[in-house]
Amino acid sequence: MLKHPLASLPVWSLLLLGLCVSTACSRGEAPEHGADGESAGAHAKGDDSALGHVRAGTLALTRPDATVDYVAAEMEGVIMARTKSQALMHYDGYRVTLATPGDRVTRIRFDLVEAKPTIKQLTELFGEPREVRKGMLYEHASVVTGSNIVILAEPVSMPADEGSLVRRILIEGARHR
Repeated sequence: MLKHPLASLPVWSLLLLGLCVSTACSRGEAPEHGADGESAGAHAKGDDSALGHVRAGTLALTRPDATVDYVAAEMEGVIMARTKSQALMHYDGYRVTLATPGDRVTRIRFDLVEAKPTIKQLTELFGEPREVRKGMLYEHASVVTGSNIVILAEPVSMPADEGSLVRRILIEGARHR
């Protein structure tokens, strides 16, 4: 009859082995969820590395001559791919898509993969937002050109508060009523 290899170990060794295995397993568990089901990472410290490009894109979009090359230069980005209706730029931790009917940029979309700012950081940059169905809406008016720009910040989860992380930012000209 064959003996199991662990059968020859003393009992205390088996207990120590079991403790080590259970400790290792508990370290690899998924993040804890709060009472509202939101993961703890959704209220982590925001990464503001994208905010300089968000601000530059907002200011560039207020110009009547907001061409693809002009907006890319203002955002210090390089166009990685281009079609008739879009241009794509990539930064470390996020990507930017320019909506380009013709050569004019009408909308800028930030998909924030790793570099997620918080609602509070955007509020510090653009002022108090208005809550809408998809997130928080900021408005920017250019005194120089008279252009009105809206910035929609879509949080990772709703309802959003100032500590909520943002997963997407859309910037476009305001529609006149």
